[in-house]
Amino acid sequence: MKYEGKNVYSSGEIADLLGFDDYHRVSNYLSKIGAKNVTKKGNTRYYSEKTKETVITYFKALERKGSGESKKDQLIEELRTQLRTAQKESVDKLAEQKREYDSRLAEQKESYERLISSKDDDISNLKDTVTNLRKQQDIANDQIKELTTVTKQAQSLNLADKSPEQIKMLKGDAETSTERSSSEKETDNQQTSKSEKPRQNWWQRHFGRKN
Repeated sequence: MKYEGKNVYSSGEIADLLGFDDYHRVSNYLSKIGAKNVTKKGNTRYYSEKTKETVITYFKALERKGSGESKKDQLIEELRTQLRTAQKESVDKLAEQKREYDSRLAEQKESYERLISSKDDDISNLKDTVTNLRKQQDIANDQIKELTTVTKQAQSLNLADKSPEQIKMLKGDAETSTERSSSEKETDNQQTSKSEKPRQNWWQRHFGRKN
């Protein structure tokens, strides 16, 4: 069977390669060394090419027991096989952890970049708002200056349209109006004083003593 383009083997297939009728010998050994399957289909676990070679090496070493190899050599070979398997699994585990770490790091980096981009947009919008307000203030100031200038010009043109005689008459009218107001006020005061004197009856006017 192939998994991700590579050959994988079940414990039964490895047993067949070794010529064993009972695959439990292989599965027990795999459990003993803590071998991890690369995939699973139903209840059947499949192991890598490296694990398959480890199992075959182990059982062939046992078969050479009767050919003069000592038990010590067999034990050493078994330990070496287990060590290689453990190292391979450790390396694979570290590689997987590194991939997970790199993935999380990439996600965090992307999140930070989005946050920074959002803050940059906010700052840019605030700068645009301040710039627009300043432009509006400048326009308002220019309009006020223009209005003041036009008002002064209108006043100057209004005086320029009048002749010196008209200007003199306007001043004279103003002075005359002031004098008239003062004269009328004085006359009113005199009339008020006369009206306040007591009136004499007929007898007093004809027979009254003259001082």
